Amino acid sequence: MRSLLRQPLFHFLVLGSLLLAGREMLIQDASIPASLRIAIEQERLEELRQTFLDQAGRRPTPAEIDRMVEAEVDEEILFREAVARGLLDRDGGVQTRLIQKMLFLEGGAEIADAPDLLARAVELELHEEDVVVRRILVQKMRLLGSLLGADQQVTPEEIEAIYERERETLRAPDRLSLVHVFLNGDRRGPRTETDALALRARLLQETRPAESGPAFGDPFPLGHRLARRSQHDLERAFGAHFGAAVFTAATGQWTEPIESAYGLHLVQVTEREAGEVPPLPSVADRLRLQLEEKRREANLEALLHELRARYVIVPTRLSTTADPTAQYTTQEPG
Repeated sequence: MRSLLRQPLFHFLVLGSLLLAGREMLIQDASIPASLRIAIEQERLEELRQTFLDQAGRRPTPAEIDRMVEAEVDEEILFREAVARGLLDRDGGVQTRLIQKMLFLEGGAEIADAPDLLARAVELELHEEDVVVRRILVQKMRLLGSLLGADQQVTPEEIEAIYERERETLRAPDRLSLVHVFLNGDRRGPRTETDALALRARLLQETRPAESGPAFGDPFPLGHRLARRSQHDLERAFGAHFGAAVFTAATGQWTEPIESAYGLHLVQVTEREAGEVPPLPSVADRLRLQLEEKRREANLEALLHELRARYVIVPTRLSTTADPTAQYTTQEPG
């Protein structure tokens, strides 16, 4: 018996039993109205896990499951608060959708009965199960919760302060123009690198302008002369290694062969253009919108923090039979 008490599996089973018992007591506690209890059902948890698996190609970690469940809880809280605050009664689109559902369900009903149909739809809780209605009401609640107060409006002084503090992040990227000679690896096979080195030696001896270099190589679908490209532009078109190598190359000289996703390239940078910090007037609107968005997000999070305290979140467990690695429970928000 003493050895059993020392076993981790025994501790795990006891802890699981206590959690399950506590959950059942919470659910059955008559002092907590059903309208203030939120539980993410097992079926929904499985849907979340499967959706993540389909999109990411792997099982979610416990932390990722917790974040998904917290998002579900927030959605449910916002939906309930939207209904409680009368947003359902003030949205014509939502009402029309519910009335149309009732017209379909009650074959003999007429549009003239719209008020009664709407009342019956709500009584039947059709809005609870309608994904579109829920999405509309949650979005309206998000907008309501993120409204800026009069004292939160962004001032010109704040925009100027942000501009001075973040001017380097606003700087436009450096750009360069180049000419490159392409050697097609699929076409040349094992000779590609040898050909590239020999061609570079020839180009270094020639006194021809850089623009004539591509004639010694192979055709390239994206062109041989590229103007005012940033490192990001080059990385997107040719690959990360290519962009970094070109931006470290000396101007006016043929590089060593540089590999891209297509083959090998001899590159000559012909012109460089340093990125400049844009003037304040040209970015003021963007900075204002960014600061407003941060304040809206903070307002919404503050509202959610307040609302979470009003609800009891029933802990839930992802079935270990469906996913042997998922032996954890969600934490109660707030």
